[in-house]
Amino acid sequence: MTAALLVALLAAQTPGQFFDKKVAPILTKRCLPCHNRDRDNAGISFQNPATVQRVLVAGDPDKSRLIDTLKHEGQVRMPPGIPLPKKEIETLREWVRQGAVFGQPLK
Repeated sequence: MTAALLVALLAAQTPGQFFDKKVAPILTKRCLPCHNRDRDNAGISFQNPATVQRVLVAGDPDKSRLIDTLKHEGQVRMPPGIPLPKKEIETLREWVRQGAVFGQPLK
């Protein structure tokens, strides 16, 4: 899929829909087990968007600690072990690029 086609497909969704369909499954699988209401490691819960806002710059994935951390760049590397697949990181980069809008609360 070309970048232009990907951008066109993403533009057809609202930011909330993009979160619900593409981002929420990644965060639920990869982040929520350790970053939730009951276990907010490092003070970050993906069930509390306000805590996540501290580690990203909406609109600018290159300045977002969240993205660097997920790419395993820098001192903090999440999730522990193997970095996320590039496709998932690109989805999260696009989410941040779109303004890091949350949709439905993560469960």
